[in-house]
Amino acid sequence: MNEDNVAIRLKGFIDEMGLTNSQFADQCGIPRPSLSQILTGRNKKISDVIVGQIHTAYPRLSVLWLLFGEGDMLVAPPRESRDEENFPNLFSEQPNNPPNVSEIEKYSNLNALNEGRNIAQSRINNGNQVDSKSIELQMEIEKMRKNPRKVVQITVYYDDSTFETFYPGK
Repeated sequence: MNEDNVAIRLKGFIDEMGLTNSQFADQCGIPRPSLSQILTGRNKKISDVIVGQIHTAYPRLSVLWLLFGEGDMLVAPPRESRDEENFPNLFSEQPNNPPNVSEIEKYSNLNALNEGRNIAQSRINNGNQVDSKSIELQMEIEKMRKNPRKVVQITVYYDDSTFETFYPGK
């Protein structure tokens, strides 16, 4: 896995959603400095915890695409094929027991938090724009693969004020 490509794809997804890096980090529950370090290439590895947080916040983002560039940027939403009578939702609130006022007040800002997600979801639903952005990102990754950077010289400095220079391939 080439981590630079992961950073490019992640930047492309954030741009496609029309979010700032801070908004994306907040929605995913990722510390802002950690996201910044991933995007700038300072952190070369992206942990499975961060991938999980991104997937939880954006389940339609293909993890295979993000990590390996395989497939499409977005996956189709899961089908709702569950029969409610045979498999009742045991965790839903019962209509006979409405929430008390303090619970409603506790979640009063939920609409404001979900507004950004709704905007992002509407952009996800516009498949043509996503496909073109995905193609552009893939082309940028291919350019990087064709012109990889190469180490030409390594200099080691010792504590006795001496140094050695090594030239790979010579």
